[in-house]
Amino acid sequence: MDQEMPRMSGSETVQEIERLQAQGLAPPMNIIGCTTHGPVEEIEKFMQCGIDSCIQKPIAAHKLQRLLQRQEM
Repeated sequence: MDQEMPRMSGSETVQEIERLQAQGLAPPMNIIGCTTHGPVEEIEKFMQCGIDSCIQKPIAAHKLQRLLQRQEM
């Protein structure tokens, strides 16, 4: 989930997904956020919306692979 999207932020989209899940209209899922924001405060704020993990752009393939492997557990 990208934090910076044109119509809805990543945080808003995650909230909508959670609303749909509560209604039984979306399956459970792990959500990985991605952002260009560097300050720890910005990443923590994004994490509070309900994402499971966050990775910073530019995304290195090896970092994404490790993150995905952790999500499978």
